[in-house]
Order: sequence, then C-alpha cells, then structure tokens
Amino acid sequence: MAKIEGFRALRFTKSAGAIDALVCPPYDVISENQRYALLERAAHNIVRLELPRDGEDPYREAAKILINWQNDGILACDGQPGLYICEEEFANDGVIMRINGMIARVGLEEQSSGVILPHEETLSKAKTDRLNLMKATGCNFSQIYSLYMDDGSTRDSVTKILARQPDVAFEGGDGV
Repeated sequence: MAKIEGFRALRFTKSAGAIDALVCPPYDVISENQRYALLERAAHNIVRLELPRDGEDPYREAAKILINWQNDGILACDGQPGLYICEEEFANDGVIMRINGMIARVGLEEQSSGVILPHEETLSKAKTDRLNLMKATGCNFSQIYSLYMDDGSTRDSVTKILARQPDVAFEGGDGV
C-alpha cells in the first residue's frame, strides 16, 4: 500500500480575492486564449504560477511571483500538516456526478514494487516543463490524479468529512 501523509499546503488568503477568480484548470488543458482570460480575470490567478509564460526565464519569473505573493500575504502556508479532502461536482448528460478525493503527499516507491503504477502515456516535454517549474519554485501547483486502494477506512473517513460544511467552495469556469 502506498504511504500517504499530510503536508502544509500553500493557500490563498482572503486578501487575494474571491477564490473562484483565483483558480484555473490543469495546466495541460489551458489554451493561450484561456490563459490570457484567466490573467485578465484576476491579478492573482494561479495560472501565473501554474503556467508561466512571462520573461526570459518563465520558471524563474514564477518563483519571483511566488515569493512576492507570500511576502504580500496573498499566499500563506497552513500552520499544521493536513490531508485535504475535495469533492468535484459536475453534470454529465444532465446527471449530477461527484468525484471525491484527497490531496496528500505520497511516498516514492520503486516501480518494480508495484505499489505505484506508472502513467501509461506521459510526454517528455510535459515532464520537463513540470520538473523545471518545481525546481524553480519548490512547489507542485496542481496535484497528480491517481487512484488509491485501501481497506475502506480511508473512504469512510473522507465520506464523514465531506458531510461537513466545506472550508472552501467555488465553481470553476467550466461548471465544475
């Protein structure tokens, strides 16, 4: 079984603005037109860090923006490590669907162990881009989606947490 643990998330503060104007879709589905629209929507939209394009070295520019946003109180680290429970809701052919999940740190494993299986179609350019961004900023701005199997206790805990009022709720521009 994969080893998971909490981490101290870097999150927008209230001074950043309305959360629905600050979020963006995953980097690999954002067109240049959509990126520009997100930048126009809010000065602190995460797309500035998630998909940097500015300056001679966009990754270094993203690192500078990250530091500035932290210094300005736009982003702050949680005081304690946590597991972040999330629920996505969307309509599929008129039927409301929900995907529940958890954002956590996952321990690295040797591929041969079979504990964590590789993605079947990763692209070298995308991997290089994400690695360069991570090296420059020390951050992963969007999680890697994966499936996690256990004895059911994790699912039970997630379900109980999702029954409570969420700490943060928003609707993305895509209706999710």
